[in-house]
Amino acid sequence: MEHRENTDQCKSANGREIFTPAEAADAFGPEFLDLECCRGWILNRIHKGEARCPGCGSSILDEQRLFRFWSGKRLSCPACGKKFTSLTGTFLSGSHMDYRGLFLLFVSFGRGWETTETARRIGCDPATVRNWRKKIEGMK
Repeated sequence: MEHRENTDQCKSANGREIFTPAEAADAFGPEFLDLECCRGWILNRIHKGEARCPGCGSSILDEQRLFRFWSGKRLSCPACGKKFTSLTGTFLSGSHMDYRGLFLLFVSFGRGWETTETARRIGCDPATVRNWRKKIEGMK
């Protein structure tokens, strides 16, 4: 499948543009070998710096819940009681890759790597890479 930089948009559940694989590829550097760096880069783009409940939309304001949210850990909404993580309700919801793998996946799409090369570098099955490509292309 051919990569088209201008239309390869990843959107959140509410339709906001998050980031493109080309942006991930351009941002890539040695610091992205660090899990926290990858997690921060991804979550800040998904949530635009706002921690909200995916159920009721309430802002998460207390320090302990904010820490859990930005750490990618499970928390509960103080307003509605919903349990969630920072990926719940996003296009990355249900992903079983760590944030480094997810970031490298998007870098690979931005760089135009072949499916087998991406799978080898990330350490996953080529079918997983194909499924992610379809998912992202379906979001255009």
